[in-house]
Amino acid sequence: MGTQAERPLRAATYLGDNTRPIMRDLVEYLAEATGVEVVIDQTAGRTTIEALRHAPTLDLVWMCGYPTVSLISAGRMSHAIVGAPVFAGHGGPIYHAVIVTRESGPLSLGAALETRLAVNEVESWSGFLGLQAHVERAFPGRWFADQAVTGSHRASLAALADGTCDVASVDVTVWEHALAERPEEVAGLRVIDRTVDWPAPPFSLNSKLKPGTRRSFTEALHAIGPAEIASLDGVVPTGLDLYQDVMPIPSHLGLRRTEA
Repeated sequence: MGTQAERPLRAATYLGDNTRPIMRDLVEYLAEATGVEVVIDQTAGRTTIEALRHAPTLDLVWMCGYPTVSLISAGRMSHAIVGAPVFAGHGGPIYHAVIVTRESGPLSLGAALETRLAVNEVESWSGFLGLQAHVERAFPGRWFADQAVTGSHRASLAALADGTCDVASVDVTVWEHALAERPEEVAGLRVIDRTVDWPAPPFSLNSKLKPGTRRSFTEALHAIGPAEIASLDGVVPTGLDLYQDVMPIPSHLGLRRTEA
């Protein structure tokens, strides 16, 4: 494609640790496909709170759908959603959360509501907001007896393992990665429920990029095949509407953090 940029384009993922090697391979693929240098911004931070501050300065962002929709809809991020990933084995641009506890923990979601929930971030769709919707559908008006914010899905799993908390809602791709790559960290844990499928966390490109550069990157993303990048079967074209139909758009972005 050969589009040239005046500076390296900066990219970051604000998703689980399992997406870091995917993003590393992705930027290498995009650089080769477009002729534009792409670097992973090591100063971008990892949490959603950091994303709210830093993501608007990046060129390529891979982030949970909820903060992405929130920032774009509020005019705080001049990006456009251009695609949704198809994680290997998922059959489409979807994901869900699994509700996990210890082997000795509650046997059902209803029983789990009497225990302590581990929350990765209150801004996370798979770890908190999607779980809220799931619980409200199944048990209207009820919530967990207590909750603690851990900072990441991986930390939530650790909180289950050490008994600090009793149940957690975890991005299924994080859970699958842990089972495959770090089985010792999830030994003694089990899934008791799962949420419905949602659109997978989107890729967004900065609308301030030169039109030719933006077009080249969009085309390159959509051209990804199953053999191109490990753990990714492709990227499906999509836009903001897909996420607005599923995820609530807040009237403001004064997102608060629930304390342990």
